[in-house]
Amino acid sequence: MMHQRSRRERLEHIGAVLVVGSGKGGVGKSTVSVNLAISLAKTGARVGLLDGDAYGPSIPMMVGVRKRVGAKSEAILPLAERRDLAAEKKIQPLLRYGVKLMSVGFFIGEEQAVAPLPDALGMLMRQLLFSVNWGELDYLIIDLPPGTSEPQATLCREFELSGALLVTTPQDIARIDTAKAVTMFQRMSVPILGVVQNMAGLLCPHCGQMVEIFPSSAEPRAQLDDLPLLGRIPLDPVAVTNGDKGYPIVVSLADSPVAMVFSDISAQIVQRMTLLQHAQDADSETEQEPDREEDSDEREA
Repeated sequence: MMHQRSRRERLEHIGAVLVVGSGKGGVGKSTVSVNLAISLAKTGARVGLLDGDAYGPSIPMMVGVRKRVGAKSEAILPLAERRDLAAEKKIQPLLRYGVKLMSVGFFIGEEQAVAPLPDALGMLMRQLLFSVNWGELDYLIIDLPPGTSEPQATLCREFELSGALLVTTPQDIARIDTAKAVTMFQRMSVPILGVVQNMAGLLCPHCGQMVEIFPSSAEPRAQLDDLPLLGRIPLDPVAVTNGDKGYPIVVSLADSPVAMVFSDISAQIVQRMTLLQHAQDADSETEQEPDREEDSDEREA
């Protein structure tokens, strides 16, 4: 059953809401989200990034924010439902590398564990969307957790999502779960912008040659294979090391092959969003034509 996008809520002052998911953990969604957000910001776009993973938030460490507290300390999350907050009473996002950031990881320590019920995850994402002072944004990127449950279900059901970006790795075990995510977005009528293949080989730090470390899938999967492949991101040991220190590759090594791939992916995202917006505008005008004809007939009568 397809869900109608027109019934969903549109976030004010935000041009496009993009979600990054895969259905699979450990494929590099957060790495893609961070570098994509910064790449878009470097073009002059106003960008926000929301870490949607409450169980294992990775965004803080990737942008150099470390919060070391005792693992047994109490963690408090903003779960109250409030939408009418004045700007000065809202949570201020953290600004890093030109991107406005918000993460559950800003409220808890690195080694603290939180276990909200699934319904609470959806409530938490709603609250962070409404109670954070995002300001005017061209793009808000939401880095989704693994799986196809919450908060994905709440976001897809209640909000107008402009597009989804799927992240996978070459092997079958990742592609199977990513195909499930594709099915979920399609059933919820969320436009899929394309697929990013992460860990697509290893960039040798000694000779610069590409080494295929994961066997590429030989099994066709129509859900993935029919989607545009926006880029293949190789593993780069330097990129991994710098990322752990809080310096994303598009910042620390902006001219590197890996950074160039992210830059190209961001350019394709902008292009696809423009085409998608034009198509939606054309559909809207087509839907309005019968109403105009009825108004004209009534005036003539």
